Amino acid sequence: MSTGELNIPSTVKDPHYRYKMPKIQIATQGSGNGIKTNWINLPEVSNALKVPLLYPIKFIARELGSNTETKSNSYLINGSHDAEQMQKLLDKFIKKYVLCPKCHLPEIHGKVRVGKKNEIKSTCRSCGATCKLDSEHSFASYIRSEPPPYEKEAEYSTGKKDEKKMDSKLKKNIKECCLNLASVINDDEKYIEKNVGEIKKFIAKYNFNLECKFYCFSFAIFPDEIYTKTFLKRLPLIKYFIENESENKPEEALYNLLIGFIDKIFSRQKGENQKYVSSVLYYLYDKDILKEDFWLKYLNGTIQEKYSSMFRIEEGEKKMKEAAKDFSNWIENGPYEGEEENTNEKKEEKKEEKEEEKKEEKKEEEEKKEEKDEDDNEEKGKKKGKKKKGKKKKEKEKEEKEKKEKEKKEKEKKEEVKEETKEEVKEEKKEEKKEEEEINIDDI
Repeated sequence: MSTGELNIPSTVKDPHYRYKMPKIQIATQGSGNGIKTNWINLPEVSNALKVPLLYPIKFIARELGSNTETKSNSYLINGSHDAEQMQKLLDKFIKKYVLCPKCHLPEIHGKVRVGKKNEIKSTCRSCGATCKLDSEHSFASYIRSEPPPYEKEAEYSTGKKDEKKMDSKLKKNIKECCLNLASVINDDEKYIEKNVGEIKKFIAKYNFNLECKFYCFSFAIFPDEIYTKTFLKRLPLIKYFIENESENKPEEALYNLLIGFIDKIFSRQKGENQKYVSSVLYYLYDKDILKEDFWLKYLNGTIQEKYSSMFRIEEGEKKMKEAAKDFSNWIENGPYEGEEENTNEKKEEKKEEKEEEKKEEKKEEEEKKEEKDEDDNEEKGKKKGKKKKGKKKKEKEKEEKEKKEKEKKEKEKKEEVKEETKEEVKEEKKEEKKEEEEINIDDI
């Protein structure tokens, strides 16, 4: 868990618990009797708890026996209070008016209402239990005077909106959000991260449930001219909100996004944009925002049965399915006509990529050739050196051989002279002996 987040409530110590809220951030203003505590991140905390903006601060003020003041986006409690003390009181509020009394999960948002006997009741989205909340606490009177918008089950009507009772305040907030949110969206790709924070902050102040939040977001994010570069630039924002702001219900969030799109294109425009519906859907699919299984379930009505919506119009859905025929056929069979432009663009991109790859390959080949030439030159130099060395060696060996042969010949010559001398000596001895014998004979 990051240092800036706590579980809902903070007494839950499981680090893998999926329900999170920001830590309370406060600042002290003024001095003496005029000192006040400013709850800096109240909108973010209220949004995480899925309760109306002022509920947490009103509850804590009553617990402290103090008054509150709201001005210029500052949320003040009279007196000096520390964050730890306020966090404990916030946990108390959560246990009384945010957690389901039966399963103890924060899943009663959009399902809290004031009954006929002024009892405060809730229906849990998680376990389905209908329970009573604390109607005796002094804060209960504030709930009765400022009840949260209650989300009833859909009451279907043929060919018209699936009406849910919407109080005048909620209608006003939805209209205001739809009209003004578009001005917060920045189409400069450099500021996407910053823009995400601005959009979240703008929507948070209305404390909408999932349905209202994504309807308003859809109405603002899709430009009036739906199939333009502006739409393409906004795809990362759409993907981010589906993945990170859908309260772990991406399918329901996507359905409400689609309803906002249908209402804008088929209820409030003359029809010139309807021919681009398949292309828009294709890009949503290409960026992994619109899933194939979702679209098939939407076509057969499974999605509509699963999630109710106060903004749904059956007639608009029929027009949508008709306008999206090419896309629907493509999902099952292959490319649709409106995809040709996208395909050509991709072909051009691939062509450019291939050309770049070829240039890189050519450059690599030239570098390798240069390296090879250097190696060859080096090798040639080595071989030349070896050749010269070998030549000298051979010359030396030849000289030594000639010398040995000369020495051998001289030796043989000496031997021959020696032999000849021996023979001469031998012959001389023979002659001498013969002479001696002749003398002896004469003596006799």
